[in-house]
Amino acid sequence: MEQKNNSDQVLNTVRSIVYHLNHVNWVKMTQKMMALPINNVKLLDDITNIIFDRALKRQNYTHIYAQMCARLINDSKFNNLIATDTEITFQKVLLKKCHDVFYSNYQEELNKLKDTMKNDNMVPKKCLSVVLNNFLFDFQKRSICNCRFIGELFKNGAFPEKYILKCIGDLGKEKNDNNYELQMHCLCIILQSVGLILSKTSYDLNKKINKLVSSMENHGMSSTLKCLIKKLKIMNSKGWMDEGNCF
Repeated sequence: MEQKNNSDQVLNTVRSIVYHLNHVNWVKMTQKMMALPINNVKLLDDITNIIFDRALKRQNYTHIYAQMCARLINDSKFNNLIATDTEITFQKVLLKKCHDVFYSNYQEELNKLKDTMKNDNMVPKKCLSVVLNNFLFDFQKRSICNCRFIGELFKNGAFPEKYILKCIGDLGKEKNDNNYELQMHCLCIILQSVGLILSKTSYDLNKKINKLVSSMENHGMSSTLKCLIKKLKIMNSKGWMDEGNCF
């Protein structure tokens, strides 16, 4: 009972930290996070869930959450909190959550929702379309925010290069399904974040950007995605300077 009460206190403190995190206090809040007494795997997982969920919901502050996570990962005492199991670290738990959202399958998730609603007599039939539309919106938003978070983690040295290249490669694969535009949108979001760093490596960004530009000939592509691709083209041509300085 005492351990549960202590865990509840820690989780309440974490919620307070991540809910009030901003550009001004993030260093102080990160130090506060580092000082928390975390001594079991479940508590570490719960804490990571809170941080990850909030990072994806506050998309204008994603880079701040990424900076905080990078500090926590680079702090060996915090990253290796579970002394009884050296295989479990904050970084591994966080990257697993990023991976699960990145590779979540829309159709599978949708089918699960439909099955749940079939067994739920509390949902009026006339509300089903609203529920499904909301699900689609939330799925797309979460996917895009997760890619933005992944990119910011990479910029801060908290997401390995081999994994970011795999993400880019998987998003670049052509698919004939309803989520191809979301896939391209996510690819653009990641490239916006990591382009500057990758441009200094042997990775061929020009090939990836040219392929995106050629895809604009698809007449079904939204104006939002076309705008993102145009921005990437300009950023690439100008050495991946800050997006705000490209216009």
